[in-house]
Amino acid sequence: MRQTTFAEEGFERYRKPTHREKFLDEMDQIVPWKRLFKAVKPCYPKGQGGRPPIGIERMLRIYFLQHWFNLSDPGAKEALYAEDLTAERCYRNRPLTDEARARNTKKSQIRARVEHPFLILKRVFGFTKVRYRGLAKNEHRMMVAFELVNL
Repeated sequence: MRQTTFAEEGFERYRKPTHREKFLDEMDQIVPWKRLFKAVKPCYPKGQGGRPPIGIERMLRIYFLQHWFNLSDPGAKEALYAEDLTAERCYRNRPLTDEARARNTKKSQIRARVEHPFLILKRVFGFTKVRYRGLAKNEHRMMVAFELVNL
């Protein structure tokens, strides 16, 4: 008869669950997922033409996660896939490879396109210092400014 050692057993079952895991387990018990799926299903795209849609269960859970954890679309994608979207750093004793330099260039090109409207909004339309006008007025002013930037 062979005894298993503590190292072979693994630490997973002794791990303390995180607050996020506790919260998600609680939401699985509280949220009536089946009823929500049935309610949203008539309005959900059927996938005629173009790419097939992602399953309604997955999309509804992702949508709720975005609201619960205040995530943007890229933030939700990063949380789901743990994808690193930051540029790699080089160090004195470890320079970047050509592949890493090419990945950094691609990431910075995308970041420049995304951040350009914010530059115009702040510098051209004077949003470098914003005074408090009330949440509704500031939100309205910013939405109008972004619409003008998009023009």
